[in-house]
Amino acid sequence: MEDKQLDAEQSLRIIEKMIADSRNKFYNNGFAFIFWGFLVILSFLVVYLLSQWGYNDAAQWVWPVMTVFGVIITFAYYRVFSACKDKRKGTTSDVNNGRIWLGFLFSIIVLIYLCIYLQINPGSFIWCLMGFGMFACGAIYRYKPIYLGAIVFWIGAVISVRLQTNGAVVITGVLTMLLGYIVPGVLLWLKVKKESNV
Repeated sequence: MEDKQLDAEQSLRIIEKMIADSRNKFYNNGFAFIFWGFLVILSFLVVYLLSQWGYNDAAQWVWPVMTVFGVIITFAYYRVFSACKDKRKGTTSDVNNGRIWLGFLFSIIVLIYLCIYLQINPGSFIWCLMGFGMFACGAIYRYKPIYLGAIVFWIGAVISVRLQTNGAVVITGVLTMLLGYIVPGVLLWLKVKKESNV
């Protein structure tokens, strides 16, 4: 009888732990998608305006500065966020997701170098890699809006190859980031918030 009671207590503890884990299922709470989405949209607009006003030399520095700023803020956010979660380390899924996006960052750096060397615009290639990153992230978290974000980036990559004017490039870039990154990010943010209140 006493053994059965111990088993019941252990079972209760296991169930409580599973509920707590499900509340904090995603270390990835959508912040990076939302933050980078708005940061890239802002960068598109700043580059476009600087180019229109004749400040082409200044415009070429927007993307490198934005990238360094974005990496620093993202890293700092997740360090603080994980510290606020009782020093909780990310789950295996979170670690794998982080590695994918770190690989993405290194791939982008190499890609940009190759495109500069070959004198090719890297935009379409970046969108294609973004689609891969989103697809892999969607597979890790099994969350359909992230998969849809991947499809948006792949469509954006195909469309952007055909664009000739700066205005069309900016509009496509803004729409791609909005639909491919910000919308899935907001949906993920709301999902995490809802699950943490269960």
